[in-house]
Amino acid sequence: MFDAAELEIEGDFLYFLADAAVTAFQYGNPDKLCTPLVEAKNAGEDLVDAYAKFVKEYYLGSFGASVQTYNQKRLKNTAVTDQSADRLWWFQVCTEVAFFQVAPANDSVRSSKVDTRYHLDLCKNVFGEGIYPDVDSTNIYYGGTKIAGSLASCIQTNFISRYAFIPHHMS
Repeated sequence: MFDAAELEIEGDFLYFLADAAVTAFQYGNPDKLCTPLVEAKNAGEDLVDAYAKFVKEYYLGSFGASVQTYNQKRLKNTAVTDQSADRLWWFQVCTEVAFFQVAPANDSVRSSKVDTRYHLDLCKNVFGEGIYPDVDSTNIYYGGTKIAGSLASCIQTNFISRYAFIPHHMS
């Protein structure tokens, strides 16, 4: 229904579903999501079917997201490919920044199953035992809110606005 059958881990599929909705808002296109859902609701159509159509046409289609971004089996692959940025992003999440997008207690598009445990399990599954974010060390190394660097580059991937701060020279 969502063209995501290869996502065998439930949390991966749920993460994918939530990111599809969030991305429409994050990139300033809420009408790409809201309009077809409101139209489906007003017409008495199935909202899950309408959401699946949005995911396939917008998120995977015109936006260009890839189901493989969420596939832990693929994230384990260490070969350098055009999709390697996904693995690099998750490595940074799993070792430095702990950018775990978990569901709030109420009214979330993110499933409560996408919690801290899901993320820690993903890190272990993809990168091995003992891989977990050391945020304190990352903040100390990079200077926390007072970034200790100069000649910095900010890189944006083509998939989602994930910026990586890369100091070229530490002061």
